Amino acid sequence: MAEYDERADELERQADKMDEESERVSGSIGEARQDWESKQADQTIPGAQEDLEKILDPEEEEEEEDE
Repeated sequence: MAEYDERADELERQADKMDEESERVSGSIGEARQDWESKQADQTIPGAQEDLEKILDPEEEEEEEDE
């Protein structure tokens, strides 16, 4: 029975480690999203803003994809 208890403890430690890693990755994703959104709002950063023509005429973009 002790063998099963040891295996259960090992699996619990692995699950805890995975939870910690998941939280770390989620935090990194949130930071990256905030960074990107701030760059999109900053007009001095080239390439971060959407192309004005695509915003004004989204159908033109769809036509180019169909070709």
